[in-house]
Formats: sequence, structure tokens, C-alpha cells
Amino acid sequence: MGKLDQSGVLVKPSATPPGKIRRFPWRLWLWAILMTAAAGAGGYFTWHFKSRSEDATAAEASARSTLDDKDKALTSSTQSLKDKIKEAKDCADQRAELDKASKTLGDQLKTNKDQLTELAKVLEQNKIQLDAAKQFKSQFAKMVDSGAIDVVTRHGNIVLSLPAQVLFPSGVAELSDDGKIKVHEIGFTLKDKGPKDDKGNFTARYLIVGHSDNQPLKSSIYKDNWDLSMARALTVTRELIAAGMNPKNLLPSGAGDHDPIAPNASVKDMGRNRRIDIVLLPAITDIPESEKGPKK
Repeated sequence: MGKLDQSGVLVKPSATPPGKIRRFPWRLWLWAILMTAAAGAGGYFTWHFKSRSEDATAAEASARSTLDDKDKALTSSTQSLKDKIKEAKDCADQRAELDKASKTLGDQLKTNKDQLTELAKVLEQNKIQLDAAKQFKSQFAKMVDSGAIDVVTRHGNIVLSLPAQVLFPSGVAELSDDGKIKVHEIGFTLKDKGPKDDKGNFTARYLIVGHSDNQPLKSSIYKDNWDLSMARALTVTRELIAAGMNPKNLLPSGAGDHDPIAPNASVKDMGRNRRIDIVLLPAITDIPESEKGPKK
């Protein structure tokens, strides 16, 4: 049993016998320290692992966010690159179309320029022919005014056209007296006209063409209208030579009824078709080199 101390508190009797020194409980304290250390170490490692896990999770989240951002940036960059490639292709296509249009326009401009050059040449030639026709008309003014001759341009050539009825009786190739006078007057006027060669000879060349209507001949020594037109052209040619023209510059020809200037539908029109044309031929120098024949 315990005893009461001076203050009246019950004091248990000591388990240590009197006179014996009580030992310090080192094992208990060591165990307590070890347990405390183990608990502390466990708590530390638990905290450290949790902290590292949280850090790893945060790092993973940050890396994933960064990767997502890079993926978005790459996707955006790829789309932007695709857009630029498409834009470049569109520009290349437009450039190709512009180049094609430019070439077409250049070709058209060249064609137009060539056409204008040719047109200028034609206009110049027409002016020359018109001036020559006016000159011929002035030279044969009296005969033109009397209706014995007409000066026209046909097929690009100046033509002195004489009605056959003024020159020939019907169905024959011999000139009437009045016809001889008119042809001789024409020859006398033409023999001293036109360009000359180095020897002073006139070089203007003329095609003498006989024409007829389409009515068959009756009781004639000529086979047909073609034969008659040729005979009349030859008669006129000889009369021009008699007037002083150079025979080298005269080419007789007959066209019959194959080159009419009016339909053979009336007596008046058939009279117009019966004619002798004296055609002024272009000088050989007026013909381009490629049209003169093969070069030797």
C-alpha cells in the first residue's frame, strides 16, 4: 500500500528495493527514438514522394501544354505554308495566263502592223493608179467626152476600154475608117508615154484584149466569139504598131464572152460587153523578187 505524504498525496511504494540504485531505461528510450525516427523518415519520404509526384505531374502537364502549343503552331504554320503554296501556284497560273495573253497581243499587234504596212502599200499603189488614170483621162479627154473611150481601173490595172461598135462593123474584125482614126490616135498618144530603159526606149507594156457578148455568130468566117475577139485584138494591135508603138510592148489576146462587165440580159448590156480593152500592165520592177521566178 502506499503512504500519504505531507501534503496528503498517496505515494506508491518504489519497486526498487531500498538502498538499490534505479537504472535509466535506455532500451525504451532507444526504441522510442527509433520509432520516432522511423515515423519521421516515413513522413519525410511520403512528403518527398508526394512532392516529386506533384512536380512530375506538373512537369508533364506543362510539357503536354507546350507540346499542344507547338502542335497548334505547327498546324497553323503548315496551313499557312499550304496557303502560300496555293497563292504562289495561283500567281504562277495568272502569270502564265498573262504571258499567254501578252504573246497573243504581241502577235496580234505584229499582224496588225503587217496588215497596216500592206494596206499602206495598197493605198499607195491605188493612189499611183488613180493618178495615172486621171493622167490618162486628161490625155484622152476629147475621146472620153465623146464616148469613144473610157478610162477605168479593173483587176488592179488601168484600162482604156473602147466599145467594139465604135471600131468594127458587126461580126467582122476589120476596123472601120473611123475606128482606124481612133486607134491610131490612141497609139500615137501612148507611144511616147511611160518609163524608159537605159537606151531611151519606152518600156510600158500593154495587153490588147478583145471581148464579145454571149450571142452565137451567124454566117461568119470565125468559128465562135472567142475566135472573133482574138482577131479583133490582133487588128487593133497592128494598128497601134502602125501608129508608132513598139510591138515588143504589145500583147494581143482574146477573151470571148468569158470576161463580161455586165450581164448579157439586155441589148444595152451586150453592147457594153463587146469591147476592146487596152490594159496597162505593171512594170516588171514593180513585182516582188520572189514572184519573178526562180533565182539562178
